[in-house]
Amino acid sequence: MTITSVPTPHRLLRGWWIAKHLFAVTIFVMLIALGFWQLDRLAQRRAANAARLAALSQPAIRLTPTTDPATVIGRRVVVSGTFRNEESVVLRGKRSDSGVDGVHLLTPLQIEGSEYAVLIDRGWLPSAQGATTAYAVTRPVTIEGIAQAPQLRPDSPLAGRDLPLPGETRINAWLRVDVPAIQQQVGAPLLPLFIAQLPDGSSGLPRPPDPYRLDEGPHLGYALQWFTFAAIVGVGYIVLLRQELQRT
Repeated sequence: MTITSVPTPHRLLRGWWIAKHLFAVTIFVMLIALGFWQLDRLAQRRAANAARLAALSQPAIRLTPTTDPATVIGRRVVVSGTFRNEESVVLRGKRSDSGVDGVHLLTPLQIEGSEYAVLIDRGWLPSAQGATTAYAVTRPVTIEGIAQAPQLRPDSPLAGRDLPLPGETRINAWLRVDVPAIQQQVGAPLLPLFIAQLPDGSSGLPRPPDPYRLDEGPHLGYALQWFTFAAIVGVGYIVLLRQELQRT
């Protein structure tokens, strides 16, 4: 009877080296996946920019209290009314088109001939000039802008909260345009959307951002970084294996 001996696997294919291989492959695959995730985010950003440009090219829709919000979100709208200046607030953490830190002025607009109001993001102010009363407009106005969905607080304990300052009951500075929350300190029923005002040719403050100033974000750079890290891991591990084989 002939007994056939089973060849012993190379040491790179057994023991602790198997765990090393699995770890290296896992890291490599994760880095590649992160790179493609950033490319997907880039595609989404480009699609959003294209949709915004398409919306800007469409004629403005007259906004009324009976307008279905679902039909105008992301579209150009026009609305007439009178600002409720005393109920203005600011949005924190905003930058001008030139990158200067500041705030955005947010004022409810009482819609002409209606009990309803709509929040208007009127544009950027320097932080030092964030006093809302200095930019009160008392005459009737017609506003043209892009209808936006409310910016509700994410359901996460890590998400920042909008809270009044100590000793105050009213919140004057907000992190987001949380329409249902802002409604609690506005004396007129608000439409379930807000309007990002478009520039009207005026050079004064507040200054709406240039709607055609769009960017693709950092996603392409991040994707290249992840792919570079994956290449470093792959090449580095191959070098490590070659060195180990040369020791045989």
